[in-house]
Amino acid sequence: MEDRKFEEQQQFRQWWVYLIYVLLFSLFGLFIYADIEQIIFGRPFGDKPASNFVLLFVTFILIMIPLILYKVKLETRITKEAVFFRWKPFHSNFRKIDWSNVDRAEIINYGFVGYGWRLTPYGSIFNVAGNKGLQLILKSGKKIVLGTQKPKELTEFLKQINQLN
Repeated sequence: MEDRKFEEQQQFRQWWVYLIYVLLFSLFGLFIYADIEQIIFGRPFGDKPASNFVLLFVTFILIMIPLILYKVKLETRITKEAVFFRWKPFHSNFRKIDWSNVDRAEIINYGFVGYGWRLTPYGSIFNVAGNKGLQLILKSGKKIVLGTQKPKELTEFLKQINQLN
């Protein structure tokens, strides 16, 4: 028997993310200049200069935010046996939810709740873009929503494996 599965990888690649990159890299450039002026040449940067540690710390943060944002990825794998997902780089291993622990599964439209990992009345939402996702209501009562950019394909796959309510 063929081992069927649904897989999806989503990353932050919206236009506004690139705008944030440009803004942060511009600030990063300014802080590199400030670091060079103050730390290397010994000329205080500004009327009330920050300490060298603060300058270096802010420079580090300004490069780390876009790098982390670029690396964030929601990976979803669904098989006949279970749902697997991870929110990289925060989860190194896939989290597994066996279908035997799921009371109800459905594709929902949850509106705009923001992006990232959110706690909402719909449950814990893992969302990169859009407003549609797979809601899993576990037998324990816990709710988990995995955002998807492929709601039609996911619906068809769930029907094929008899898991859609």
